[in-house]
Amino acid sequence: MKYLILASVLMILSIFCQASSLLASQCQNYHLAAMGGLKDEIKEEREIENDEVHELDELEELEEIVENTEIDDIKEEIIEEVEITKFRIDGLMLREGIISEEVLRLKKFFIAKGYEGLSEDYFFDQRTKEIVMDYQRENGLVPDGIVGIKTFTRINEDMEENKILILAKELIFSMDNCQENIDVPEGNFIVINKDNNTLYHLYNREVVKTYPVATGKNPKYTPEGKFIIVTKLINPAWGGAGRYKPIRGGAPNNPLGRRWMGLNIGGGGVYGIHGNSDKNSIGRYISLGCIRMFNEDVEELYDLIDLGTPVWIGTEEKLKEFGIIFGYNTVTNIDSDG
Repeated sequence: MKYLILASVLMILSIFCQASSLLASQCQNYHLAAMGGLKDEIKEEREIENDEVHELDELEELEEIVENTEIDDIKEEIIEEVEITKFRIDGLMLREGIISEEVLRLKKFFIAKGYEGLSEDYFFDQRTKEIVMDYQRENGLVPDGIVGIKTFTRINEDMEENKILILAKELIFSMDNCQENIDVPEGNFIVINKDNNTLYHLYNREVVKTYPVATGKNPKYTPEGKFIIVTKLINPAWGGAGRYKPIRGGAPNNPLGRRWMGLNIGGGGVYGIHGNSDKNSIGRYISLGCIRMFNEDVEELYDLIDLGTPVWIGTEEKLKEFGIIFGYNTVTNIDSDG
């Protein structure tokens, strides 16, 4: 009887163990199945996310294409609407050593054409000369490195043919506390930028015309500041500057040329705006301090300017202190005839 009871107990335990093992196995299988399902869900979610990201990337690419297309269209519209400011073919010839706003525009033209190694400044250096010569060879011109009538003409044609828009720097009057700069004179007004050797004739703050000039061979020679014209002379005599023999007024070799407009420094006979006897000096740092112009230019300006006309002279840094900035304000160019 005792053994029968023991055998029954062992049998029950065996059945219980088997049942427990089966339950554990079923739990494990259920757990694995659940994990597999979760992995599938995660995989599906990731695939959905990847699809969404891919669609988002495609959308962004499409927007970028549309945006760039719109920008290109706008650029084309601007170029069509804005008249291309061409170079004055009978103005200042550009050659090595010249400092001018037109040199900067020339460099920008060559950069637009794909030439490399140019610095964007006002100085016509050796690299600029080399590129000018290359351009002349490519266009059947004499490769002398000087930009004169024929080279200017070809560049103007090139700009027109290929819609190359080269902006000129504008003379911008800065504002103080959103108010107009009240110090800027009304009526006739002259600004001389020593950095680009350019004289700006303004009337009521609008640029009438620009002229190339020559200034002091040393930066300190040409004075900076706010001056006025106090003397005007036709065919002025030159006294020799204390170093040379005086030359009578009207003589072809007179370094003052055919006109003199003296500034209120030393009584109006020390520093002035005048003509010259060497047209190749215009556009250079070469004078003893005066502002030289082409004879035909100074004659034209002389007839427009009265005694008492304000003349502001300085580098761009100095002129900025006076409320004048040289920069690119709009797509509209100054009509630069210099």
